[in-house]
Amino acid sequence: MLNHYSLAFNWPSIKKLLFATLAIVFFSCSAVKAQYYNNSDSRYGISIGTDYDKPVGNLSYTFKPAINYNLNLLHHYDNFTVSVSAGYHAFKPKLDTFYYQVSDTEYGTAHYENFTVYSFYLGATYDLALSDQLKIYTGINLGMYYTHFALQSTDFMIHDTEDLHEQDAYFAPRLGFTYMINDNIGIGLEGKYNFFAPTGQKQYNDRVGTLYNSYSAGVRLMFNF
Repeated sequence: MLNHYSLAFNWPSIKKLLFATLAIVFFSCSAVKAQYYNNSDSRYGISIGTDYDKPVGNLSYTFKPAINYNLNLLHHYDNFTVSVSAGYHAFKPKLDTFYYQVSDTEYGTAHYENFTVYSFYLGATYDLALSDQLKIYTGINLGMYYTHFALQSTDFMIHDTEDLHEQDAYFAPRLGFTYMINDNIGIGLEGKYNFFAPTGQKQYNDRVGTLYNSYSAGVRLMFNF
């Protein structure tokens, strides 16, 4: 069965924090760009990636790892990169049927559908060049997950169906490196630790305040213009 940890998330406060953080990131990056405009290398790019995304903690009891597909629009300047990204992955249940105990002699059954995630987020990294071709970077992603979760449970007392579409606040620290094959094409590896939590009002959804976690690692193919 799906377990969770409850935290006191307040969506209006989270939304203000998201916008404030994003504003700080972009104003800081704009200031850096203005400061180094005369001698910086400002370029745009695009990258596509696939990640092995493994749920941990509360999700890991029920769901298998998934492959995350993502598309990223990039803007490089000086030692910074900002990005706008979209992705998709679906955690599949570990078993076709789960069993839970209702009494000393009675058990119920639970059937889970895929836990699907559509993600939209902004990112910012600080890039450190180790050579003309190789750089390492660290940074954050900040945005939203749009998830779908469905469960059917049956025992001698109840027959219950849950079908939830949720909006989750999303945050992830990230670390990776990129190797440039030539001036325009690069390949890389990246790792992230993902945090996401349903938003809204707890009186309408008892999963509001639940913190989910996963870690992911994958490859990137990048094209610079």
